[in-house]
Amino acid sequence: MRRSKVLAKLKSGGIARICNFGHYLPYFPQTAAKNGYDGLWMDGEHRSWNPREVQAMLAFHHLADVDCFFRPPTLEKTGLYRVLEDGAAGLIIPHVSTVEKAQSIVDAVKFPPLGDRGADGVGLDVNFTAGVPNYIEESNRENAIAVQIETVQAVENVEGIAAVEGIDILFLGPGDLALRYGCKPSPSDPKLLEAIKLVAAAAEKHGKVWGMPVMSEEDMRIILDNGCRFMIHGSEFRIINNGLSAASEVMDRVFSEYES
Repeated sequence: MRRSKVLAKLKSGGIARICNFGHYLPYFPQTAAKNGYDGLWMDGEHRSWNPREVQAMLAFHHLADVDCFFRPPTLEKTGLYRVLEDGAAGLIIPHVSTVEKAQSIVDAVKFPPLGDRGADGVGLDVNFTAGVPNYIEESNRENAIAVQIETVQAVENVEGIAAVEGIDILFLGPGDLALRYGCKPSPSDPKLLEAIKLVAAAAEKHGKVWGMPVMSEEDMRIILDNGCRFMIHGSEFRIINNGLSAASEVMDRVFSEYES
């Protein structure tokens, strides 16, 4: 079974590098891998995917030997662990605000004794090979669960959520949390920073990792100072927008010499 590069980096004490995308871009995993990323966050909460597109993108991640963390549009049990069978390295679950919900996610996607996942064992996760030794144990170890802490209730319950066995990563959602707090979605805002410190303390106490997306170097430094090790920076939208903006500026400069 393929080993998770993100989990290997985290277990060694390193900082995992993650970028984000939400559209069918077959080249994106290879491009991210070539630029030093350990994993990609593939968004199915706010972006629409058909099942064959998901399967294909997961295969492209395997070809690039880079992790895919899929954020699913559903919490339906078989819909969750089927994504792992199709090759995802982990799941990012939105709006996990209670201990009970965190435990239900573990029950859905971890095998006994941690959870209650159904066994198959012939998917892309094992290169379509039946009877892989230690499949159950390796799946429980290599398939990561990240739960999003993005409501006031989630922050209040974060220590209990962090204590749930089988949860690997606390993922702070700055956009939704800022919406509820009435603050900026940046760690430079004192209100969001207060939530970050609570999440960081819960992660440290229970031996978990925490992380969040950031837009700037300044914000990156703030969360690193608070123990972040699951770093999301870089998305298709910013890459394409910035690239086109730079290209357009070049054309403006050159065209000005030829246009009257």
